Amino acid sequence: MSLRVLAILAPLLGLLAGCASPNPKLYTLARVPGPAVAAPAQTIEIRHVGLARYLDRPGIVTRVDAYRVTLADDARWAEPLADMLARVIAADLSARLPGSTVFTAASAISAAPDVTVEIDIQRFDAGSRFTLVAALALRHAGEAPKLTTISLAAPPPTGEENQVATMSRLLGDLADRLATLIANDGH
Repeated sequence: MSLRVLAILAPLLGLLAGCASPNPKLYTLARVPGPAVAAPAQTIEIRHVGLARYLDRPGIVTRVDAYRVTLADDARWAEPLADMLARVIAADLSARLPGSTVFTAASAISAAPDVTVEIDIQRFDAGSRFTLVAALALRHAGEAPKLTTISLAAPPPTGEENQVATMSRLLGDLADRLATLIANDGH
């Protein structure tokens, strides 16, 4: 390249470099403690967790009002949200069902499960309350699924750190309910 072209491009490259955003903060959901539920030892598979499309993105979504959501400027999920939800729910459920083996469809385990759990997250954000709405299909091998919807809520958090902590607690509450459903299913 000629010196003249470089002289023209240098200021433009400087402007572009100045527009580059800093590294985003990466967040992950975490397992939370919960009560153990008495149930026979079983092999449980958490199948793919479905997400409402507005949640299925790398950035953390925050609800602004009933009709609008926004993405946090510099807050991202450390892994795809659906995979992280399945992993954390499996960890929460494993702690609540001692003796059972809980794994996700994405794990390296390939065993025939006694129970499969399919989860569709329909809402997971804050309005006047932080809300989790999940449709569940609980299926024992060879049987038709039992369908239910679980709605959970918590006070709305402020800031990404508190939002992620609230989401983790609500997933723990979902695992509490799921463990009870599995234990009371009569198998």
